[in-house]
Amino acid sequence: MTLNPWDPPAECVFQHKKKGRVPADLISICVTNYNYTQFILECLNSLVDQTHDALDLIIVDDASTDPETQATLLPWLEEHKDRFYRVSFLVNPYNQGPSFSRNVAFEYALGESVFIMDADNSLYPTALAKHYDALTRGKFPAVYCQLEEFGDRTGIGRADMWDTALMRKANYIDVMALVRRDVWQRLGGFSHIEDGWEDYDFWMKFIDNGLEPGYLPEILCRYRVHDSSRTAREALIAHERLELIMAFRHPAPKA
Repeated sequence: MTLNPWDPPAECVFQHKKKGRVPADLISICVTNYNYTQFILECLNSLVDQTHDALDLIIVDDASTDPETQATLLPWLEEHKDRFYRVSFLVNPYNQGPSFSRNVAFEYALGESVFIMDADNSLYPTALAKHYDALTRGKFPAVYCQLEEFGDRTGIGRADMWDTALMRKANYIDVMALVRRDVWQRLGGFSHIEDGWEDYDFWMKFIDNGLEPGYLPEILCRYRVHDSSRTAREALIAHERLELIMAFRHPAPKA
């Protein structure tokens, strides 16, 4: 769910904003981090290289236990701050999970659309420009693309055209997507699901509300496969229970 008045506010550790009005084509980027210090600079450098100029970078650290997190990020932010219209580094007071961190970024966003990614992933240079073009020209509620897997496994992701029947069987779309901020609000934001599948739950909300995201059949995003990801650590182990949770939260319509 979206943030409540009693939710603990994140601390803003670093912020820099250019003077002047907010660009009409501003994209806010939500980068969520939890102990991905060894990967996050690769992620952030891929954002510096984006061909889309107007970017609002929001990094939300979910109370990482890695003592090198801020020592790694703060010099990078100081060096690259002028690349972005605004850059913000927020830290949750205690670990809340990816759904909470994403909702923090959406609440904080200046852009009318928000691109979601975890700090262990990266983008090809034209990713944001092409997502934004598809979102605005197609007037979609959200746009996602095909992925390239790298790391412990290499290959192509499972993304495909939006199909409600297939989505009800299993999720084949990653959370790396450009989402309209007003749509996120309409859906009630991301919900915390114990042991994972918050991404699947978020896409199922699109089905519940009769919304159809657009698909870009091009490899624009890079998804890192590794043993320390939350998918590997929790979601695969709790697969059967999570299937029951999804069926309960998003029942299929009666014939």
